[in-house]
Amino acid sequence: MKAKDSQVRYSEEFKRMVVSEIESGVMTANRAAKYYGIGGNLTIYRWLATYGMNSSKGKKVIIMTKQEETELITLRKEVALLKRELEEAEFRAIAWESMVEAIETDLGIPVKKKPWSQALLDAKKKLYQGVEDSESTATAASSDSQSKPSTKNLRTIKRK
Repeated sequence: MKAKDSQVRYSEEFKRMVVSEIESGVMTANRAAKYYGIGGNLTIYRWLATYGMNSSKGKKVIIMTKQEETELITLRKEVALLKRELEEAEFRAIAWESMVEAIETDLGIPVKKKPWSQALLDAKKKLYQGVEDSESTATAASSDSQSKPSTKNLRTIKRK
């Protein structure tokens, strides 16, 4: 049977000395554990948390006036309200999108934005709706200012 290891107790003065050496940069926590023969992986780190200068590290104290506190509360309420409104707007956008898709599939009516070339052709049809002969369209085309470049010979660009 193995003999029970005796538990080593360190004085508070010794613990503070080790912590001060680590905090001053003389040695690291692992190096101090090896140098002084301190067992246990977390022993020195517990000492650092208890006796170290940064034992209050991570704790924050905020001092506010009454006006700052009320402003903080109102801002938090406003942020919560805006988050709810944004969520509702996103739901409405999804609902509108699904309604548009339903109209397009069920009724066969194109509702979504048309490609630019199709919108241009539709606009030209509406513009020259009353004009029946090609002579009128030719005069309308020639009435454009001479400073504009001609678009007759340009090739169409296909979008992907």
